[in-house]
Amino acid sequence: MPEHTPAPTPARSLYGFFMYVFSKTLMGIYLIWAFVPDYYLHYFSIYYYPLKYWSTAVPIQCLVALTLYAFFIYPSFNLILTTKIDSINTIQDSFSQYASADSKLPCNVETVCCCTDVSKCRKGCVLSPREYQENTVPPLHDLNISMVCRKMYLNNETSK
Repeated sequence: MPEHTPAPTPARSLYGFFMYVFSKTLMGIYLIWAFVPDYYLHYFSIYYYPLKYWSTAVPIQCLVALTLYAFFIYPSFNLILTTKIDSINTIQDSFSQYASADSKLPCNVETVCCCTDVSKCRKGCVLSPREYQENTVPPLHDLNISMVCRKMYLNNETSK
């Protein structure tokens, strides 16, 4: 059984070639129908075709439908899928990674050690910036909402 891969295969190249030829042929027929006067088409015994009105009406209707979708329907779907403002899911979800209680550093973020000193290595936890090798970026973690509120809204006198 072949693998499912996006790499080009002979069958895909044939499909692509025929789709290219088919689309160019349809575009040519459309342009001939839209721009060639009726008496030339009648000269070649072509009598049964839609009115020229439809050569501009259909593309304009497609663009209007695309605009309505892009500016109204798609954002409306996103608003429907967004959780309520008072939902806990706006703060945390199953993918949240908080700092551990003992080290105040996010755990279970990284499994590979990139420390300069192997004796200080704590795999699975983020180390301080001094303990990282040069030019590495520490992994991201979520901040606990209670800690954020304490830092933002409580001054130093009330937190003591």
